[in-house]
Amino acid sequence: MYSNVYVYSKSSSRFNPYDSYIVSSTEAKPIYVRGSARRVSLRVEKGDYIIYVWMVRNFKKRVKGYILLFNHKGELVFKAKYSEGALRRSLGSPVYAWLIRMFVEQFKIPVSEIRLGD
Repeated sequence: MYSNVYVYSKSSSRFNPYDSYIVSSTEAKPIYVRGSARRVSLRVEKGDYIIYVWMVRNFKKRVKGYILLFNHKGELVFKAKYSEGALRRSLGSPVYAWLIRMFVEQFKIPVSEIRLGD
């Protein structure tokens, strides 16, 4: 299982790790026996977006997961589902699809089909 958080900074126009935006952090119970989990509070500026990526690979080596996009207020504005190489919109306005496309391209996530509604 892989999950991580990135912040898209409007001023630098790139994705940054969330480490420099942490206000507070507490330990949380992980989903699986092995591993670790943290609950973090982030402070971002107006116009910045928070991207939470959650992916898991099953025993057949197939990857599936979600990419969640939050605005600076912490509201979920877009949700994309990744399954078998296809990326599709499952919640939110297609206005935010450009940000998901840019994230997938920058982190070189293999995508065969993109249906984000734009």
